Amino acid sequence: MNHVADGGGGGGSSSYVVDRGALTAVAAGLGTAASALDDVGSGRPSPSDTGLAEPLLLMILASASEAAGRLAFESTTLAAAVEDCNVDAETVDSAAAATFLVGKS
Repeated sequence: MNHVADGGGGGGSSSYVVDRGALTAVAAGLGTAASALDDVGSGRPSPSDTGLAEPLLLMILASASEAAGRLAFESTTLAAAVEDCNVDAETVDSAAAATFLVGKS
């Protein structure tokens, strides 16, 4: 899809191309990554005999799990945003195509 858009700054217009198949693949990849990160953040190894280092190791694991949870949330949010862009691109394409059909019988 080609679009002409204001390039910002009042310098005129520019165009861009959107590959909706690529957007779908990006959204799917982000969704898969979010699921994998969520799985990492929801599990924890069983307690072991690590002696005095155990509290420190548990804090490190808790921090890593929390970070994985945040990354999973952000990946899900980005996947939804990419899918929204894809829907918007399809809507604009459909509207543009309809203008060619109006008035032609």
